[in-house]
This record gives sequence, C-alpha cells and structure tokens, in this order.
Amino acid sequence: MKSKRYVIVDSKRFFLFMTFLITIIALVMFSIMSMTGAYSVASVEDFEEYWIKQGDTLWEIADKYAPEGYDTRKFIYDIKEHNEMETSMIYQGEKLLIPIVAVVD
Repeated sequence: MKSKRYVIVDSKRFFLFMTFLITIIALVMFSIMSMTGAYSVASVEDFEEYWIKQGDTLWEIADKYAPEGYDTRKFIYDIKEHNEMETSMIYQGEKLLIPIVAVVD
C-alpha cells in the first residue's frame, strides 16, 4: 500500500497555523488548570482564632470546628494550609487560624 505524502506549499502559512494551534491548546490547558476548586462544595469565608491549650491535638481541633459531614482529614489540611504549617505539630500557646467553612449543597 502506498502512503500519502503531504507537502507544505506555504511554509509561512503553515508555521502561523501551528503557532495559532499551540497557543489555543496552551490557553485551554491553562484555563483548565486554573479552575481548581471551581466546583467544590465548601468555601472559606472567614477565620476564627484558636489558642492552643495543653493536650490539644490538630485532629481534635479540626473535629470540633469542621462542619457536619465534612472530612476531618480535609479540614486538617485546610488548617495547615492557612497557617502555613509543614507538619501537624502544634504547641501550647500558639495561635491557629481556623477557617470557617460554609458547606454549599
């Protein structure tokens, strides 16, 4: 079977088309990647200050402040992210910003 061969007649027009095509693909990919959380069911509206007491754990704090039906692990992640924490270690006397999450159905 003979294979078809394509010949570029106008190289300037071809490269213009390819540039346009790559630009469109890049814009679509960028817009998809920037829509993180666009369809989430929760949104952070405000923060509440919490002063850590002796014996507190991040799990207990998250379990206390997380809305009903909200995953405690996700809430711990949110607390750590908003407080720029790298680990789950907390110490007595530190202040935590607890996100107030509004669950939208």
